[in-house]
Amino acid sequence: MIIRGRVIITNQDFIVANVYAPCDTSAKQTLWDRLHSISLLHADINMCICGDFNSIRSAEERKSRGTVLRQHDVDIFNNFIEDSSLVDLPVCGRLFTWYRGDGHSMSRLDRFLLNDVWCMTWPNCTQIALQRGLSDHVPLVLRVDVVNWGPQPLRMLKCWADILGYENFVREQWSLLDVNG
Repeated sequence: MIIRGRVIITNQDFIVANVYAPCDTSAKQTLWDRLHSISLLHADINMCICGDFNSIRSAEERKSRGTVLRQHDVDIFNNFIEDSSLVDLPVCGRLFTWYRGDGHSMSRLDRFLLNDVWCMTWPNCTQIALQRGLSDHVPLVLRVDVVNWGPQPLRMLKCWADILGYENFVREQWSLLDVNG
């Protein structure tokens, strides 16, 4: 599924492609070729290709009892990423995004791949793997921290409102502030 849109606030065009790749090597190659063509056609637009790629990039992205590394799958996936000039962000929170029920087999199959335009527009992207729920995949979040304002300046405990005179104190202090702009 591919969605094209525009961020209203910044007037930035973007494309997000959600992938659920097949397990078959030749079918994957066909998908990589199609996505590569799309990435070339829209090289000047912010592009994010994300989802379950059913592929790993190296032996370190898979752990199991009897791991058979299909190097050809690894090579065609890496070639697709490189030829499409995509950036594979490091994952924060967990090493693996897919877990088999046996507790011994795990892989990094899910990811966000970003083009250079996306990385220049939103340079502070992080990819976070959350805690796994019922699915055998962990949810991934692409966090775009456009501006880091630091710690939040105001923290309020609900119990403060129970203190007699608190509301008047806040109103009085607020009126003393001189805000321009």
